[in-house]
Amino acid sequence: MKIIKSLFAFTAFFALQPVSAKSITARWPQIKAYHEAITTTHNACKEGDFKTVKHNIPLLSEAAATLCVENMPEEFRTPKTIETLLLLKKKTAFIEDLTTKKATNKEIKIAMTELAQTFKTLVKMCQPEK
Repeated sequence: MKIIKSLFAFTAFFALQPVSAKSITARWPQIKAYHEAITTTHNACKEGDFKTVKHNIPLLSEAAATLCVENMPEEFRTPKTIETLLLLKKKTAFIEDLTTKKATNKEIKIAMTELAQTFKTLVKMCQPEK
């Protein structure tokens, strides 16, 4: 059931985004992989399923490791998007540290919410202005 909810949330995210959001993931496959990992992890966190969160954090970290300026499409490379990308990677590493250091679920949930917001900010920065 949680997988279905995660897939629904993933589909809803892109359905509600302008068409350009789809082209972001088409042009930057690494951000698509990260999006899939963060969607599953953040949804589990919102539902209070911290066992799944802790299980998925290595996948999220692995996806974050593939994100870099070099594979970012040229049209997205601005100082602000690069700064936000680096912040996203830093926050992902922070959450991995929290889970390995046995932080409380509340601390993990706060950090995941901030990470999800940073991801949304990055995606919005990569969309053309209306």
